[in-house]
Amino acid sequence: MSAKLLLVAFATALLAACSTAQGPTWNAYRVGMPNGQQAYRVDCHGLFEGQSTCFAQANEICGQKQVQPIEQVAPLGDDQNPRDVRVLTFQCATPTQPAQPVVAKPAPAPAPVVAPAAPPKRITLDSDANFDTDKSTLKADARERLNVLIEAANGTVFRAITINGYTDSTGSVEHNQALSERRAQAVATYLREHGLKAQKFDVRGYGESSPVASNATVEGRAKNRRVDITLE
Repeated sequence: MSAKLLLVAFATALLAACSTAQGPTWNAYRVGMPNGQQAYRVDCHGLFEGQSTCFAQANEICGQKQVQPIEQVAPLGDDQNPRDVRVLTFQCATPTQPAQPVVAKPAPAPAPVVAPAAPPKRITLDSDANFDTDKSTLKADARERLNVLIEAANGTVFRAITINGYTDSTGSVEHNQALSERRAQAVATYLREHGLKAQKFDVRGYGESSPVASNATVEGRAKNRRVDITLE
């Protein structure tokens, strides 16, 4: 006959029993534990029962939960038949969920590195705006432009910095040559003293040679009075 689970509120209460012509084959009991937890006991004494009868009934009682043995009595058991259990006391435990592997979150992408703006490879100082007439002292406008260049370089060590000074054709060749050299040297000294680095500074004056415009006009002469700075 089929077993029917009966819940009885005693310290040890009969849950169910199944009988054959030879007598009951198993009895199931609810067992009160000292700690207040629920436990069960199955007695399997049928003459023709297999060795797993107690466990089979325990599995039926626990349903979807796992059978957690507390005490096993196997009078017919030995090393070769360790599961010939005839009295099984057990609890029904919730199945342990396997630990889920921890999936490492991908590291956030590093913020793009913004390269500093490269300094211009060549700039020209207009002599009229950056030097007083017939002088080699830098004006405030000239120092400001050179400071921008130094800041843009951001500590870069250049292979070479070439600084060339030029004048228009007004005045003697000797005077123009000396003035162009002084102005080129004034620019180089300021750049070096304020942190612009290079393996080599090439400083030269070319006087009135190499004009970029005609010396016959005021506008042309103004363009020829200049200092060119080239970074390599």
